[in-house]
Amino acid sequence: MTKNLDVLALSEEVELDSQSGKLSRELLAQGQTLYGKNLQFPDYLERITPVGERSLGQWRNGEFAEEVCLIW
Repeated sequence: MTKNLDVLALSEEVELDSQSGKLSRELLAQGQTLYGKNLQFPDYLERITPVGERSLGQWRNGEFAEEVCLIW
């Protein structure tokens, strides 16, 4: 027996979890490093590590090159 997947319901759940910050918290708790935009510094990528370190930088040669460490 196969289980049907409601893709629309799943995408709505992911969107809500993303907007609330729940998705980021869960991924960080699993040991994932997150990368994304920081609206205050649009020319940089922001990296957040599982231990809560935040930094700004750019992708260079396939790796994240930290340019600024953010202290929150």
